[in-house]
Amino acid sequence: MQNFSKESLNITEEKLNKFKQLFPEVFSEGKVDFERLKLILGESVSISNERYVLNWADKSEAFTAIQTPTTKTLYPVPEESIKFNSSENVFIEGENLEVLKILQKSYFGKIKMIYIDPPYNTGNDNFIYPDKFSETKEEYLKKIKEKDEKGYLLKEGLFHKNSKENGQFHSNWLNMMYPRLFLAKNLLKDDGVIFISIDDNEVHNLRLLMNEIFGEENFVSEIVWANKEGGGGSDSTYYKIKHEYILCYAKNKENLIIKGEKCEEDSSYCFEDEFKEERGRYKLIKLNSFSIQYSSNLDYPITLPNNEMIYPSEDGKKGCWRWSKEKFYWGLKHSFIEFKKNQDGKIWVYTKQYFRVDNENKQIVRTLPPSALIDKYSSTMASKQMEELLDKKGFFNYPKPVFLIKELIYTGNDNNSTTLDFFAGSGTTAQAVMELNKEDGGNRKFICVQLPEKAEENSEAFKAGYKTIAEISKERIRRAAKKIEAEAKENLPALQGKECLDLGFKVYKLKESNFKIWRSDMVSAEEELEAGIDMFENPLKDGAKEENILLELLLKCGYNLNVKAEIIEADNAKIYAVNDNELIVCLEKISDKIISKILELKPARCLMLDSLFDGRDSFKTNIVLQLQDAEIDLVVI
Repeated sequence: MQNFSKESLNITEEKLNKFKQLFPEVFSEGKVDFERLKLILGESVSISNERYVLNWADKSEAFTAIQTPTTKTLYPVPEESIKFNSSENVFIEGENLEVLKILQKSYFGKIKMIYIDPPYNTGNDNFIYPDKFSETKEEYLKKIKEKDEKGYLLKEGLFHKNSKENGQFHSNWLNMMYPRLFLAKNLLKDDGVIFISIDDNEVHNLRLLMNEIFGEENFVSEIVWANKEGGGGSDSTYYKIKHEYILCYAKNKENLIIKGEKCEEDSSYCFEDEFKEERGRYKLIKLNSFSIQYSSNLDYPITLPNNEMIYPSEDGKKGCWRWSKEKFYWGLKHSFIEFKKNQDGKIWVYTKQYFRVDNENKQIVRTLPPSALIDKYSSTMASKQMEELLDKKGFFNYPKPVFLIKELIYTGNDNNSTTLDFFAGSGTTAQAVMELNKEDGGNRKFICVQLPEKAEENSEAFKAGYKTIAEISKERIRRAAKKIEAEAKENLPALQGKECLDLGFKVYKLKESNFKIWRSDMVSAEEELEAGIDMFENPLKDGAKEENILLELLLKCGYNLNVKAEIIEADNAKIYAVNDNELIVCLEKISDKIISKILELKPARCLMLDSLFDGRDSFKTNIVLQLQDAEIDLVVI
C-alpha cells in the first residue's frame, strides 16, 4: 500500500534522485559530498569565485520559490467553457507559478512549444508576484484581504509597479522570471522549443537568464520583430525604436527541427535528381562549398561508411563544408545526411533539400529556413484584430498580432501537439492555434494561463463588464471560435474530409486543495493540537465536490487535464475508471461488491479515501491483501 502526496512534484528531490543515479558514490547519509565530487570530476569543477555567472539580489529566493511544492489544485468550470466534455484545449485562470507547479507531474516533458509575452519591465508595468508561499499565520490572514468584495484579486495586494527608481529594479524582474522559466523547461519535450517576446529593457538579462536555465548551447535565435508601422518613434528620445525581440531556445538543440517557409520554384531545381521518402520529396546537394569564406570551424574530416576519411576539398587543401561539425552530426542523427557514390565511384557527402507540394497550384516548391527578421505584422494590426472581435477599441494594451504567433507556432510546433502560454494576456495564442488548425486541418491544442488581474476601472473593458484580464481573454477565445466556425462552414480546402475542428476550451481555476492541509504554524497550544488531530479524521474539507476531488487526485497522480474518467456503478455507488481502467478511484463507498468489481476490471492501480473504511482495520487489511494478490497497487488517502 502506497502513501499519497498532496503536494506538487518536488523538483529538488527529483533532481537529487537523477544525480544519485549518475554519481551514487558522492552521497553520504543522503547528502552530497562535494569534496568527493571534486575528486571524481577533477579539472571539470570550478571552485573560484571569479567565474562567469549571472547574479542578482535575492537570487536564492528564486530557488526557494522553485523548491517549494504547492498543495493547490484546479477546479473545473464547465459553465465558462465551450464543449467542456469534448475539447482538448485548456484555459487556466490563476497565478502562473502555482499553475506551473501543478502541471509538473501531468505534463512533464510533454509540451512541444511554449510562447510567452511576459512583462517587459518598462518601469510602468505591474508584475511583482508573491512567490513566498510559506507564510506565517499573520501573513496568511493578511493575504485573505487582497481581494475585493467580489473576490477579484487586487493589483496593490497581489503585485505592484516595479519603478526604475527601485534599487532592485532588474533583480525584481529576474526573481519573477527565473522560477517560471525553470519550471517551464521541465514541461518541454526533448525536441521542444520556447519563444519569448521582450524589448530593449530586459533582452540582455533574458539572454543570460535563458543561457543559465536552458544552456548557451541551446540558443537558437534572437528574432527581430518590426512591430511599428510608418514613421513611429514618438516615444523614442535618440533613435526611432520600431522593433522588439523574440528569443528562441531549444530544450535540446540537437533534436530541434524548425519548419522552413515555402519559396517559389526556380529553374535550378530540376527534378532529375529528385528522391522520395516518408518525409517527402527531396534533392541531394553536396555538403562542400567553394563560395563560403574559409573558416576553421567548417574545415574538418568526415568518416565515410567505408571508414575512409575525407575533407571538404577533394585535393586535401583548405576547404569548407556548408555545415559546422555539430550540425553535421545533428543531420547524420536525423537522416538529413546521405553518402552517395559519384560517377567516378568515389563516395561523397550530400544534404537533403526537401520540397513542399503545393496542391492548389499543382507544383513543387522548396523550403528555406524562416527569417530572423519578421517585418510583416505590426502592433497596429494586432489592435485592429482585437477591435474586430470585441467590437470596441482600447480593450487591451499592446496585444500581439495573431499572424505573428501563427508563424511561430507553424515553425516551432507540429500539427498535432500542444502550445503552452502562461502569460496568456488577451488570448492571442489560443486564437492563433485555432486559426492555424482551420487553415491546414491540424489538431494542435493550447494551454493558456492567465492571472485574474483586475482591469483598470477607467478602461473600456471594465466599462463593458469585463472585470479581469482573464475574462477578456476567455471572451476573445469564444468570439474567435465563432468566427473560425463560420469560416469553416465555407468548406475551406484544408478542412475537406476533416470531421471535427476543436473550437472549444475547458476552463479551470486555481483553488486551494480539497483536502485539509496540516499547518503546524497554526498550532500554539495542546488544545489546538488535539482539535486539529480530530479534525483530520476526515481528510476532506467540508463541502468539497466529488468532481473537484477527482480532478485533484488525477493531477497529483500525473494524469493530464484531458484524461477520460468513466463512471461505473457498483453496489449503488460510483467508482471512476480512468484511462481505460488503468486506475480506479473510489470516493463514495467501499464494500465487498465494489472490491469484486475492481478485481473484475483489473486496473494497475486503485485509489481510495481512508475515511471510507470507517476505522475497520481488519476489513482494510483484507482488501489490501486481495488487491496485492491481483497485482493491483493500492493507494490510500
